[in-house]
Amino acid sequence: MAAGALSFIALLAIVCLLAGTAPDADLWGHLTFGRDIVRTGWVHTGDPYSFASDRAWINHEWLAEVIMWSAYRLGGVAGLVALKLTLACIAGVAFLETWRRYALPAVWRDGMLFVTAFGTWPLVSTMRPQAFSIALFAVLLLTLDRIRSGRTRWLIGLPIIFALWVNVHGGWIVGAGILAIFVACAWLDRAWTPRDRLLLLAAACASAAATLCNPYGPAMLGFLAETVRPGRGDITEWQPVTRVPLIGLVLWLVPTAVVLHAVWRRGRALAWWPLLTVALLAVGSFRVIRLVGFYALAVGFLVAPLTASAGASAPTRRPGQPAHAWMRAAAACVALVAIAVGTFGRTLAMDAAWLPEREAAIFVKSHDLSGRLLTWFNYGEYAIWHFSPALRVSMDGRRETVYSEEVRDRHWRIYNNAPEAVDEVARFDPDYVWLPVNFPVVSRLEAAGWLPIFEGSRSVVLSRRTTRAITSAATLASAQRVFPGP
Repeated sequence: MAAGALSFIALLAIVCLLAGTAPDADLWGHLTFGRDIVRTGWVHTGDPYSFASDRAWINHEWLAEVIMWSAYRLGGVAGLVALKLTLACIAGVAFLETWRRYALPAVWRDGMLFVTAFGTWPLVSTMRPQAFSIALFAVLLLTLDRIRSGRTRWLIGLPIIFALWVNVHGGWIVGAGILAIFVACAWLDRAWTPRDRLLLLAAACASAAATLCNPYGPAMLGFLAETVRPGRGDITEWQPVTRVPLIGLVLWLVPTAVVLHAVWRRGRALAWWPLLTVALLAVGSFRVIRLVGFYALAVGFLVAPLTASAGASAPTRRPGQPAHAWMRAAAACVALVAIAVGTFGRTLAMDAAWLPEREAAIFVKSHDLSGRLLTWFNYGEYAIWHFSPALRVSMDGRRETVYSEEVRDRHWRIYNNAPEAVDEVARFDPDYVWLPVNFPVVSRLEAAGWLPIFEGSRSVVLSRRTTRAITSAATLASAQRVFPGP
């Protein structure tokens, strides 16, 4: 009983760690897009939010956005945080169920679960569709573990996982790579019977076909093949470990240390499938820090149990969980999520330095501005939530999803005050320009005839529609801003 109480406390600490959530620049957009899909009953095929988009919009996260909007509509911010923690709990349950095959000491098990949760923290520190990938990647690893232990009926789960995953987040590509490694290792493993190899290959082919179960069909795959690549030098989470803050290196080193310890303890006893999987993700996450969460999950599933004492880590065949055990696990997850949300997840503080001041949004709304708004990248989806459809933006966090490289480059020439920046603004022909007030291009635009109709501590709104400045919104009290603002 005491051990169970300690485990519950450890799990509560993990869930509370993951409950902390900050709004990122895309959250307003995800909720807007999900809301509009629910309202219209159609997935986006055109882009009603931007006047500068020049690519067909393949919204590869449409289902995640629908679920996020539904959670927000039902419970507000608390609903969003509860959704995120529920996805984390799904991953945690998959972990614990996989580790049942090993006679692991409770203290070691809880400690390794905490280390793994810490590794996934960057992916769930905000509420984004990538949280769905955390849960589905964990379910995939659980499924492969069951298949590897001889329970081939779990093969039917593979195409189901990928049919869902392709509609919520592009992280399914990581899962596809892991499945390919699993199939290759099984094909070379003499412990597999010819029949089971063929069944696995058939399930893998069915999983590949399942990725076509999306509103865009093969175009979804072509879009992801074109856009999901390391070449995103302006986004921190797509940088290599050597170019991010020190915490990124720590997050990469922790699972790497676990792998090295397992190799030192087990040596040649380690199977090729876990080694190749963690090696691929180790290299991938070193080059793109965004993958470090997948790396931590893979190490936790495939390698961490082997670092316990020799007697404790021997795999054993155990019967599946009875129904009442799964009900207890579900009840525990509900209790954990409820406590964490009630304590830490009722509001999202909007205190990041990149956010525009609230007075800017109040000004735009109170003066009924409409038309074309040239925006700073980080303001785009915030503006879509607050001002659409009256204002259409020129740039937002969807990046290459709806904007060609030419359009993105033209924006960065403006943001970086390139010699042709003012001409680029003229080419976009906006009605208004909304940029951070400290951007050097602002003074050049003013010299070219753009009038600042609002100027705050963080941002400025410029216009050519009027010949005089409009009285700006009054400065509000310094009460904490909470999502969705303004």
